[in-house]
Amino acid sequence: MTTQVVEKRSPQQTALQCSDTTVLIVDDDQYFRALARSLLEPDGFEVLEADGVATCLAAIRKHTVDAIVLDMVMPDRDGIEALRELKTLYPETKILTISGARDSDLFLNVSAYLGADASLNKSEITSLAAMLDLVMDL
Repeated sequence: MTTQVVEKRSPQQTALQCSDTTVLIVDDDQYFRALARSLLEPDGFEVLEADGVATCLAAIRKHTVDAIVLDMVMPDRDGIEALRELKTLYPETKILTISGARDSDLFLNVSAYLGADASLNKSEITSLAAMLDLVMDL
């Protein structure tokens, strides 16, 4: 799966637009969460983290979240099940699905069918801020 960024924005432009955007990164890999945080915070996103679906749901009950970056393959519950639940409970929250699994294209295609606002292969992580910027404009 390839990602196309329609418009390039400078970090200053993105920071101005996204300064009020809270993003929840849901991934069981702490290093990926840290990398995502390091890519998003300089562009003005407020970043929360969850290491699984249960932690994600608890975080959403405590904080207002504008967007969720949801890993499709996690040990506690799969992303497909989580995506369905999140879209039902929080239909206004934007969801960007990610996957680095061997069959990531399959997982990401299914997530699009189930209502994900966008998807991104983990190998394209450097595009995360730009993708979230686009998703927030939908």
